[in-house]
Amino acid sequence: MAIKKTAVIIKGNPALVNGNVRADTFYADLKTFLESLDFEVSFDAGEPYTTPPKADVWIGHSRGSDRLRFALPETIVVGLGVPESVEGHSFPVVNHPKDELAHRVYKSGKILRGEDTAHLDDTNHYILTDDMKRQLIEIIQK
Repeated sequence: MAIKKTAVIIKGNPALVNGNVRADTFYADLKTFLESLDFEVSFDAGEPYTTPPKADVWIGHSRGSDRLRFALPETIVVGLGVPESVEGHSFPVVNHPKDELAHRVYKSGKILRGEDTAHLDDTNHYILTDDMKRQLIEIIQK
């Protein structure tokens, strides 16, 4: 029996995702998608100052992308629903084109362009489109 590839989905801000039906559906859809690519999938809460478990792929959603900096060099890392940073990202980012939360711009953790999360529509922050799936496949297979 072949050893399965592993993937960890690192969840976003608990204050925004815990008890959020759209977030639950999004994470379930992402898990099912990764399983269709033959990954054994687990979740990580993405709490600050923590390191997710070792895996072949780490996918950090929103604030969970902050944990990607702790990945081993051989780990494939991807950010989903990640706002732009003027400092740039050390990982590829895949965003829904209409995700208002991801359209903000940050510098050193401070918002330069866009509104605080409370005023934004987060509907598209929790949708995984076919194009996003295609982009994920391209990144994972590189």
